[in-house]
Amino acid sequence: MIKKILDKLKRKYARIGIILVLLLMVVLVIAFFASKSPGKRGRGMDSDRAVPVMLAEVELGKIRSALFYSGEIHAEEEVKVFSVAAGKIIKYYYKEGDYVSRGSVIATLERQERWDDYMPVTVRAPISGIVARNYLDRGELATETTAISLIVGGRGITVTIKVPDNELPLMKVGMKAELVVPSTPDVAYIGEVSQVSPVLDTTTRTARVELLFKDGITSLIAGMFGDIFIITEEKEGVMIIPAKALMYERQGRDGPYCFMVEGNKAKKRPLTLGIVNEKSAEALSGIKVGEKVVVVGKENLKEDSSIVVTEDY
Repeated sequence: MIKKILDKLKRKYARIGIILVLLLMVVLVIAFFASKSPGKRGRGMDSDRAVPVMLAEVELGKIRSALFYSGEIHAEEEVKVFSVAAGKIIKYYYKEGDYVSRGSVIATLERQERWDDYMPVTVRAPISGIVARNYLDRGELATETTAISLIVGGRGITVTIKVPDNELPLMKVGMKAELVVPSTPDVAYIGEVSQVSPVLDTTTRTARVELLFKDGITSLIAGMFGDIFIITEEKEGVMIIPAKALMYERQGRDGPYCFMVEGNKAKKRPLTLGIVNEKSAEALSGIKVGEKVVVVGKENLKEDSSIVVTEDY
């Protein structure tokens, strides 16, 4: 009797097991086909999903390439004034900040050798300019090697930079330069390369290049530091795209390219480039003015990918 009951239970649970296996297989089949359907899917799970992108229009514009340096500002002329004989300072005739003409007496000294026929020593300005510093106080001793004053002159300011040997061939007298100082970061002072040293420092592998700035420099003070941009090339009226639109083959076999928009599809366009800087790129060929290039979202694209434009760049 017990054996019959056990046999019935085995047959019952066997049927239940078979039913559960069949149900599980049906669920798996449904899930498989659902994942292939064109309905909602997870982000990035299907190549047909529209990729959100931001676009920029190809425009005609201005572009330049520049080399960046930093340096200290100096007056165009800076002259330290010395006495012809040792003595104690009797008087300064000009305060710091005063303008002095060339040949004017700026200080008198009492000689160390106090003989009756020795007159006080007069010190004259060797150039016209502004008295930047009076180094000594009244009664202090000045020698022939002690600077008494500093006079700065000229109509401009200079900045001396150190240029590495690999960039030195690009430097030419007369090249345009821009100076930006921290106190006025939105103002660029325009100058030029005035001198290129023919001698290379063998220790640092750099050469000294001097820049001269003359226009609108009244707010600049000797001793300030500034950022220098030497303009190596500049063009106007050329096709410009954002530098962020550029892409390169990982293997490096092909040149640069970008993705354009045709309808709602992405199209790969090989490019020939001119000037490229940190913000923009000059396109010599491969695109036309007015076309749209993909700037944001390009990493997720391939040829003929569907796209959706979120906003313009």
